[in-house]
Amino acid sequence: MSKLALERLDDAQVWQKLMERSPQTTRFLDPDFLTLFDASIRFYGLMRSGVCGTGLPVIDPRAIGMVALPWCYKQGPIFHDEVYKGARAKRIQYEIELAEIALTQLAKVEPWFRFALHESLTDVRGYDWVHYHDADKARCSVLPRYTSVLSLEGVTAKDIRKNARSARRQEEGYARSREALTTSADGKPEELFALYCETFARQNIEFSTSERTLFAPYIAHFLNAGVGHILMVRDETGRAVAGAFVFKDYDDVWHVPIVGTSDTRYGGTLLYFFMADFVLQHGGSALDFDGANSPNRAYFKHSLGAEPQLYFEIRYKAAND
Repeated sequence: MSKLALERLDDAQVWQKLMERSPQTTRFLDPDFLTLFDASIRFYGLMRSGVCGTGLPVIDPRAIGMVALPWCYKQGPIFHDEVYKGARAKRIQYEIELAEIALTQLAKVEPWFRFALHESLTDVRGYDWVHYHDADKARCSVLPRYTSVLSLEGVTAKDIRKNARSARRQEEGYARSREALTTSADGKPEELFALYCETFARQNIEFSTSERTLFAPYIAHFLNAGVGHILMVRDETGRAVAGAFVFKDYDDVWHVPIVGTSDTRYGGTLLYFFMADFVLQHGGSALDFDGANSPNRAYFKHSLGAEPQLYFEIRYKAAND
């Protein structure tokens, strides 16, 4: 490990090649996607003999009043697949050592960074050991976070409902029989934006100017790539009462970064079942609901059959920053 050196990756092709070989690759780390955001973004690589084995994305949106990019996940270190080709004990050793070396060197040139680790990176000792023996230097904070993932491998639409709580199945039926709601995949960005704003207003949460500006180009990026869809629940008049934006990631897992609802009692449940059916029909392996840290939201998503998925957030702030 002594020959490893951290370098700034000014050539986007180096980062792109690493993504093509990394199990942690995701559309959330595509350089083209990240250009949507008015944030300071720098890529670093842990190099050996001209080969990048570990990549670090430093994404700093503090200049626009944020600490993390909206509707973004899994924006953290990625490793070359060669790291995972040895015996399990050796893989664990490499992952720990590479994380500690990379972040220790990164802390010398970056006084602030935050990562949301890919869910496959469950051993966080390498991050915790950064500056462990240097009492005068800041250490990384390692924070547990959760999302909910609905597995769709080897299941049918009937199985999805069987695995959900009976109350959710009943609500889906009531959405159709009592509210006369229907589903469609023909949603418009402006419809979803209105629903999203209404959701925020109902919770007395401020929807920032930066997020309002980013909403349309964020969705357009995935729509133009042919991997995104706006799913809607509509009433008898055709008015949208619930909606979600979903997109397919490189690993065939679909994400749900944006959801909005209006004045409907059962439309939200209908929407979530519709998302699962839609992704299942399109060959998705799983549906990641992108967050389950709030107890109420987690309970609802788990009641649909989704399983809790642990991941970690890494935060670093130098003592003099």
